[in-house]
Amino acid sequence: MKYLVTILLIFGIAITSFSQTSGNIQLTNNGVAPVPIFALGSPAVLTTATIRKGNFYFNPEFNLGIDAKPWTVFSRIGYYVVENKKFTIGFAANLNWFFLKRDQLLNNEEFQVQRYGSVEFNGQYHPKQNQTLYVSYWRSDRLDKVGVLFEDFINLAYGVDNIKWGNKNVVNIRPSVFYLEDYQWVKGFFTAQTSTYQKENWKCNIFLTTSWPLSNMPGTSFIWNTGVNIPF
Repeated sequence: MKYLVTILLIFGIAITSFSQTSGNIQLTNNGVAPVPIFALGSPAVLTTATIRKGNFYFNPEFNLGIDAKPWTVFSRIGYYVVENKKFTIGFAANLNWFFLKRDQLLNNEEFQVQRYGSVEFNGQYHPKQNQTLYVSYWRSDRLDKVGVLFEDFINLAYGVDNIKWGNKNVVNIRPSVFYLEDYQWVKGFFTAQTSTYQKENWKCNIFLTTSWPLSNMPGTSFIWNTGVNIPF
């Protein structure tokens, strides 16, 4: 709980000092992490916000089970080095917590808290209107003696937005391929996609996310989730 309080305090300070705020609340049947081979395995509420001033931004994420028990917390601070009509290039540092539910209580604690620190490179290229090529590299290292020693994540995605379907239907699609190495656990390539559907007068959209391993890797499988995105 003290970790959540710390993040909430940072979040509150950022809101008072930064000038642009946007975000999203996602209600889903199966919480899926930003690296889409990890899932909570039950319904979840995923929340994210971006609070920005100039080229700096703060991006907190709070992901909870539908029972309000914690799952993951991210606290990302970044800077856009390049930002124009064609290119966006940014770097970020991310402190994150993963709450692993124990099979049995230990010292009367239901969760094991794992802390990680990450550095990120994120790039975007806009070849055409409503089309974006995304390139990302994330490196995460554990900050405690528990958890995965390190993780490398390289992602390549191509988004096509605002596809008109009839007069009042809008579809967005983002297929991707990524490489993931979690030390001594999984190492290999995956494909994924996220699609959204929205009527023009809706304040929210419906999404579907899927992820497949491209080879037989123990501990990995096809993952999917669906639900509703509510932007703010």
